[in-house]
Amino acid sequence: MTWEAEVEKLLRKTEGEVFEKATLQSLWKLMNNGYIEMIDFPISTGKEGNVFRARCKDEFVAVKIYRINTATFRSISKYLMYEPPQKVKKDRRSIIFAWALKEFNNLKKLYNAGVRVPKPIAREGNIIVMEYIGTEEQPAPLLKDAEVNDYKEVFEKIKEYLRIMYHKANLVHADFSEYNVLMHENEPVIIDVGQTVSKENPMAMEFLQRDVKNITRFFRKYIEIDEQEFLRYILEG
Repeated sequence: MTWEAEVEKLLRKTEGEVFEKATLQSLWKLMNNGYIEMIDFPISTGKEGNVFRARCKDEFVAVKIYRINTATFRSISKYLMYEPPQKVKKDRRSIIFAWALKEFNNLKKLYNAGVRVPKPIAREGNIIVMEYIGTEEQPAPLLKDAEVNDYKEVFEKIKEYLRIMYHKANLVHADFSEYNVLMHENEPVIIDVGQTVSKENPMAMEFLQRDVKNITRFFRKYIEIDEQEFLRYILEG
């Protein structure tokens, strides 16, 4: 199948959503370079973009496409001003491209530090190709929707990942909750790290406290947690 046919297939799967020329060019480059062979189906649709399952040789991959005309453009611009990955022009396309690059770089830092995130594979423009989390039949569910065998065990793993994130990757997620964790084979996988900031960022402690509060609120429905002890665990290393 030609890349043009794959693009047409992709557009049909997004119910007619129009991807502008820049996105189509990025998609073509990824296909031409062998990172994507065929788009299977959409995994999720959000305010900022869509995630699809795709195929590359004999493996599944996840393809995240940020909308250049996203409704959350102002929110992205606010987060990006903290730590832009490069000198960024103020036009919408440049900012979305920089956001995708920032998430890709954060994924690499976290993956290399030992945090369970989808392995980053490639990035072009506003598109990121990464490890697909799930089975052949269906993608992994979010923590909020998953059937969890042992909430205590999952919480302890997440707690350790947040500590590794802080001390080895020197990062704070900055938007962490049960909506940013996938569950696969009872293992938590942290996702959506575009807004993640350095722990030296002047807003880092405020973001970390919010992250801890949000995930504590979720797990307290199932287990007992001391929020301040949780925060100290992350900070003390």
